[in-house]
Amino acid sequence: MKPPIYGYVRALPDLDDQAVSYLHDELAHFAVAAGFTLAGVFVERRWLHLAAWDALVDHCNQHEVRNVVVPTSEHLHTLPALSFVMQSVIEDVIGGCVWFVHPDTAEELSCPSRSRSTAP
Repeated sequence: MKPPIYGYVRALPDLDDQAVSYLHDELAHFAVAAGFTLAGVFVERRWLHLAAWDALVDHCNQHEVRNVVVPTSEHLHTLPALSFVMQSVIEDVIGGCVWFVHPDTAEELSCPSRSRSTAP
């Protein structure tokens, strides 16, 4: 059985329901390609709120899920430093990894152990 992975999408002000649906599909395609089963997607619908993020972290921690996928680091936070902090918190709490469907160069360089070829 493939390990579960949960997704997280921040419905930024310019994202409509169709765009969120598209991002959900991207997360599902990533999960399959990386050898996971997408178990669900937490969507933050209110700008500047963290209810879905908190629920994601709590759920993954309680159910021993060790992998989370987001479309880009901007979905954690639009400020790179805060995005990194949020990524680090998730990884520390769940004891696992945050994967990016579309990583930027800095994420690829700082996280070589998280390449698709090393997916659990």
